[in-house]
Amino acid sequence: MAEPKEAEAVNHKPFQTAMQAVLDGTVTPAERRDLEAHLLGCGACQSEWVALSEVHRLFKAEPPAAPRRGFSGRFQARLAQRRSRPRLLGGAVALGLGAVGLAALVVPLGLGALYAAWRVAQQPATTLALYASAAAARSVLETLLTALFIAARSLVEPALTNPLAWLAALAALVLTGVWLYLMRTVLPEGRLR
Repeated sequence: MAEPKEAEAVNHKPFQTAMQAVLDGTVTPAERRDLEAHLLGCGACQSEWVALSEVHRLFKAEPPAAPRRGFSGRFQARLAQRRSRPRLLGGAVALGLGAVGLAALVVPLGLGALYAAWRVAQQPATTLALYASAAAARSVLETLLTALFIAARSLVEPALTNPLAWLAALAALVLTGVWLYLMRTVLPEGRLR
């Protein structure tokens, strides 16, 4: 039963296309004669032709809809907003690079301190001394702080005399300034102060 309906639908396809061509004004006289002959004997196509003709008449009767007031301005603002989105990527990259640079400095120092504390805790005699005497705990804390100070000093002193370190610090400041500038130009007024 499904086959005759499919074959019937295929037979009507050229006439449906011809109906659209008549409404668009692009039909040839031969196609128009074939369509009119088909419409005389096909009730389904007659119903479709009446419906299409009515819709076409209604569209022709109404003037084209004009856009609401301010449409162009809203469209231009959205377009500008979309064009400014790539700027966010540059700011995010600068922020990410700054975070990586800061982590490269802070993480080794923190891990070193944690490792030193762990090594101290592994020694049974040291653990007993820590619990037994507050003076020993204070001494260990002073030693750890001294070690951190020495580590920081060993990182900072060569950096003060090394021009590449100054260049890296200057580059970090410039990137931070560029990032702040991009954030101020991309974000709406009053969001970043």
